[in-house]
Amino acid sequence: MRSLSGAEWVFPEPVEINSGLLELVGGNQLLGRLLAIRGLTTFASAHAFLNPDAYTPASPFELPDLDQAVERLLAAVANGEKILVWGDFDVDGQTATTILFQALQELGARVDYYIPHRERESHGVHLGTLKKWFAEGVEVVLTCDTGIAAKPAAEFARSQGVDFLVSDHHDLPEVLPDAYVLINPKFLP
Repeated sequence: MRSLSGAEWVFPEPVEINSGLLELVGGNQLLGRLLAIRGLTTFASAHAFLNPDAYTPASPFELPDLDQAVERLLAAVANGEKILVWGDFDVDGQTATTILFQALQELGARVDYYIPHRERESHGVHLGTLKKWFAEGVEVVLTCDTGIAAKPAAEFARSQGVDFLVSDHHDLPEVLPDAYVLINPKFLP
């Protein structure tokens, strides 16, 4: 089937809705199907998704490399190294940038932040801009909501002796950047 713009519509494969899931959503077939398509196929997983009181989040320290990132950032604060928080311009990127910047600032860090301009730069870590920050003395880069595909930026940072810490939640590319740490929930089972 085609849309009016000529792009092809892709419909999800049919899913089977088990009785426990259907019971949870009061027999609503549409809601049951939407949950199942998103991988929430059991009563327990769907209940945890729909009811915050039933959700038990994983410890953030289950994320690979998080402890190493914390150690590196605390060392940077203690040593007075200049840290750059590189965020993304969307809502989760701006929020993460603000939280990280303020937390590091409260710890006494020499910290700055950068959020690319949506129209001029788009998503990602841009080498040209990164070089300007390095010229201003940045010694540690911490990305948030971006960076998992920033292979050239990570390589350049390493060549300059700058530690490049990636915190991102986007899908993992086939080739990961050679960063100091890669924090991403997609590494979890």
